[in-house]
Amino acid sequence: MPKEAVDIKGTKNGLIILLDPNRDFEDIKTGLKNKMESASGFFSGARFTLYHEKQLYPTEKTELESICKSYGLIPNPEAKWPLNARKSAGIPKEPVDIPGEAALLVKRTLRSGQMVNYHGHVTVLGNIHPGAKVLATGNIIVMGTCSGFVHAGQTGNKEAFIMAFQFNNSHLRIADQTLYYEPEQSFTGPVLAKIEQGKIILLAQYE
Repeated sequence: MPKEAVDIKGTKNGLIILLDPNRDFEDIKTGLKNKMESASGFFSGARFTLYHEKQLYPTEKTELESICKSYGLIPNPEAKWPLNARKSAGIPKEPVDIPGEAALLVKRTLRSGQMVNYHGHVTVLGNIHPGAKVLATGNIIVMGTCSGFVHAGQTGNKEAFIMAFQFNNSHLRIADQTLYYEPEQSFTGPVLAKIEQGKIILLAQYE
């Protein structure tokens, strides 16, 4: 027997209206109307929450909520469902927020005179040309050639690092340490710059 487009579960916190993510919106809307009609006012006055594994468009959500309200239901969008209620309704566990750190994605090449200064980590999807600067309190990753001034850990973080596909006449700083990168120091592939034993060293990352 095919799964219904809409399923309604009752919990002590109200109704959870489950919407089948594999059905199109018109099927869901028709299924919701049929559920409301077949209940013959049984749900009137109940608080409800719509649950859909995919993100509904605002207009779709409004339309479905309007159908429910026309049968006397009351929206309960801020409901936090206990784990046992979610299990009984067949709802997956809520995603867990994983602590992270501030990061900036720069989706362009930085040319002479341009500068990025960010409190956190910085990733540049492009090259850093001579005369360009990138300053960060965290790590700096360059998805290209770094030929400018790059300062990671600028507030004193000696654990910060700089990585680039290639360094070419770069001026590198990590915390209070400085390295002028000379072209004869040649690597193929990504190169990591970090502080070891009080000075900046370069490590090839392709091996």
